[in-house]
Amino acid sequence: MSVTLVRRLLRLPADQQPPIHRTTAEAVLGVPLAGMSGRLRHPGLVPATTSAGCLRELAERGWPASFLAARLGTSTQTIAAVRNGKRPRIALALDQAIQHFHRHLVESIPAEYGIAAHRSRRATTAAHQRAQPPAPSPHTATS
Repeated sequence: MSVTLVRRLLRLPADQQPPIHRTTAEAVLGVPLAGMSGRLRHPGLVPATTSAGCLRELAERGWPASFLAARLGTSTQTIAAVRNGKRPRIALALDQAIQHFHRHLVESIPAEYGIAAHRSRRATTAAHQRAQPPAPSPHTATS
């Protein structure tokens, strides 16, 4: 991203801002604030730890990943990867959307959104199974 582009954007009043490509906006929003140490390796990406916790909590409350993905405009694979810690960084826009959606849904129950009870139970059961450490195999020798 060029310095000239940033300067032009900063000089314009808010009501005269030109449309900016999404990746450019995320790159600008992902720039660390003054005083933050370290170098940002992936502009526009933020740590996914907070969003992962939000998604785990929603799963424990019975919210299916497919419902969350549809509402957030992403795939169930992305939701699962973030929730399970497989994606350490995510786009700033997705991070903000997940946290906003979490604040909204944490006060609700899945049935209010037309989610069948069996789908909600399945999401809750899967979340609890993911949270528990795997049981030792009976074929593993212990000494």
